Amino acid sequence: MATVVPYLQQILKLQGFRAYEIGLLLGVFEITGIFGPLLIGWFADRVGKYRLILLVLTLGSGASFLFFIVNIGFAATFLILILFGMMFRPIASLTDALASRTITNAVDQYGRARIWGSIGFVGISFFYQIWGFLDTGSTVRIVTVFIVLMSALFLSNISLPEIYRDKRNHSDLKKRESLKNVIRSMPFPFWVGISAAFFIKMSMSGYYSFFSIYLNDVYNINGISGIWGIGALAEIPVVLWGSKYVVRYGISKMLGLAALGTAVRMIIYALELPVPLMLAAQLLHALSFGLLHITIIVLINQQIKEKSRALAMAIFGGISYGLAGFLGSTLSGFILDSHGFSIMYYFCGIISLGAIFLIVRFRRIFI
Repeated sequence: MATVVPYLQQILKLQGFRAYEIGLLLGVFEITGIFGPLLIGWFADRVGKYRLILLVLTLGSGASFLFFIVNIGFAATFLILILFGMMFRPIASLTDALASRTITNAVDQYGRARIWGSIGFVGISFFYQIWGFLDTGSTVRIVTVFIVLMSALFLSNISLPEIYRDKRNHSDLKKRESLKNVIRSMPFPFWVGISAAFFIKMSMSGYYSFFSIYLNDVYNINGISGIWGIGALAEIPVVLWGSKYVVRYGISKMLGLAALGTAVRMIIYALELPVPLMLAAQLLHALSFGLLHITIIVLINQQIKEKSRALAMAIFGGISYGLAGFLGSTLSGFILDSHGFSIMYYFCGIISLGAIFLIVRFRRIFI
């Protein structure tokens, strides 16, 4: 992700796409974050062989990313992004599923396990910053680095233990509640929390889809990866230790703090303040990502039965990442094309206020 998130938007810009086209393309990439993990996860649960599927996905991700070396037009890029997203986006969730089957107390160890993703993002981001290899804005260099990383991931995945299908699971299928009934049984506070997360993540879409381009165009900064790394570094303490504060102070207060931090962050970007203040705004990633994510984890553990928590996490990912990312990225692209970065980030900040309204309106329903 430390290569895809900061640099895929740059690739699309280098290929001559306009902002609204980039927004739509990256929005489609977010949509694959809904269907890719669901379909591949369903397939893996049916056939087993998680490691083999991970190896295929890694190869497919690298192969499809090769198409970004040249400009193949909007329609073809649209299709390639769907293919790439369906291969790349399930890798993390399938790895999580594999880990949950091989470690004990997976729920209790979530923070410790999740933190390695942040550490990896930070490490690679600062390595890119020091190396400077990607600062030239070369599509070939970005693609080459991604292929090298996918090759390393492929080799590391070979050493993973294989998980085979448990045939006993099929005898339990008839005993399970229907998906429709499980979703209906999820309590109202869960849906309020997911809705608030939707607005916060939609607000953040202008960051995820256009922040690298913003740094290039507004601040004339080419070495962008270290700035992305500051945000990921800020989230680490919150992911590690934030859950106890969420339990102590409550879901509504922590969701409100995440929404407020996101709104302030977007407004700082909109004001196009001096570089030190812009860099300081990156520290708010601790709230807009870290605190939001850990608060939703606590909410799910409080409100959802253990057997339905995986589905609840999938709903959170689909609504708060996929749908919010698609709508936010697409709208942000159109606004950027017609009104510029400042208005786009003001718009993103206003969206986050929708979460604050929900939290204030229903603050009494949370534990």
